[in-house]
Amino acid sequence: MFRGGTTRLRFKPAPLNSGIFFVRVDLPHQPKVPAHVHALSSNYKRIFLKNKGAEVESVEHLMAALAGLGIDNIEIEINGQEIPAGDGSAKMFVDALKKAGIVELGGEKRVFVVKSPIIVSSGDARVMAMPYEKGLLFSYTLDFNGSFIKQQTYDIEFTEENFCKEIAPARTFGLSTYVEEFKKLGLGKGVTDDNSIIVHEDGRLTKPISMKPAELRFPDEFVRHKILDLVGDLYLANVLIQGRIVASRSGHSLNVQLAEKIARVV
Repeated sequence: MFRGGTTRLRFKPAPLNSGIFFVRVDLPHQPKVPAHVHALSSNYKRIFLKNKGAEVESVEHLMAALAGLGIDNIEIEINGQEIPAGDGSAKMFVDALKKAGIVELGGEKRVFVVKSPIIVSSGDARVMAMPYEKGLLFSYTLDFNGSFIKQQTYDIEFTEENFCKEIAPARTFGLSTYVEEFKKLGLGKGVTDDNSIIVHEDGRLTKPISMKPAELRFPDEFVRHKILDLVGDLYLANVLIQGRIVASRSGHSLNVQLAEKIARVV
């Protein structure tokens, strides 16, 4: 979406306890990049992972799909730097992984039980993990101070069924004020009318290229997409969380800071 190149993914099974990693098959020696917060190299508008000079970017939607399907051992071959955008959601990855088939390897999943609040904040944005006995619950509040989008709040029990039905199809969106910034940086070359939505300050929703009116998949698709990003970012801690994740105005930067805190105590 950001660079506009063409890349191809190949999902391959991995042994028990091997984890999630990307393989840059287009580079000499096919270096591996672990899908772990310790490999984080940048979080500007998307997630970058890097290892020994090899980098992979825009991994968050794919990571969300892996989290939603409970996949914790997989090798992902990629013949370029950027993960394909698909339709701007995680649905393409969910569908492909389900079609390929998911096998139980046995063994115990790594679980992090939140026993006391863990909070990360910056200004009026924050994300925190709190104790919750029933499993994993996400609560997100999207708020642009009355501009662009009216405040949206969404709560969801994190199960495979809920994720695949209610979160995975939610697409990427961007504020109209970002358009010029992206153009100056040479980004957004892969944006199409089908993989993102532009939100204007007056509340209009348009497709990014044709500028025709855009239709939503859910009335609150934007807050659902923020949860999608949050799910993918937190999965970089490589654990299944038992707790309640509460976020307000958070983005990739705060999300991965929480993932880093969790990874340090697992």
